[in-house]
Amino acid sequence: MKSTLRVMSSILLTILLSLTLVGGGGGDLEEFIFKVADSEYELESYFRLRHEVFVDEKKIFTNTDVDKYDTNKIHEVIHIVALKESDGEIVGAVRCYRKENDTWFGGRLSVAQDYRNGRVGEGLVKFAVKTMKAENCKKFLAYVQPRDVRFLKRLGWTTIGEPVVYEGSHHQLMEADLK
Repeated sequence: MKSTLRVMSSILLTILLSLTLVGGGGGDLEEFIFKVADSEYELESYFRLRHEVFVDEKKIFTNTDVDKYDTNKIHEVIHIVALKESDGEIVGAVRCYRKENDTWFGGRLSVAQDYRNGRVGEGLVKFAVKTMKAENCKKFLAYVQPRDVRFLKRLGWTTIGEPVVYEGSHHQLMEADLK
């Protein structure tokens, strides 16, 4: 039942967000679909993009950015992707995982280099927040790099405490407005 509700929520949120977000790389007007990854292609592309961003580009991790929240069945995880409507190419990714009870964390926000104009990242964050609301999440948190704090504040997130070292670099804990 929960799986069916997640699919139905994903479809509805996909329609709403794909109607409101346009813009893309190369100056082309592009529409995006934001959804929970539910195919082998989407999951493979999701993890490939995360690897490109966090291992190859940012060098936050050396071999892989996959961790216990991706692989441990105790932690429920939702992988969200942004697809170009024109050809289905995955150009963005973010994950949400249950840490304890009704507290979830977002993380590994990844956007392909040609699509870093804010539109894909904004759509992913908005879709993640809407997905958490559909999951009856009571608290949705994320550790974000300092350069992304202003971006998330603009989307209604608030900072919690002072920056901390997380995964070897400075991050700010933030909380989404779930109201």
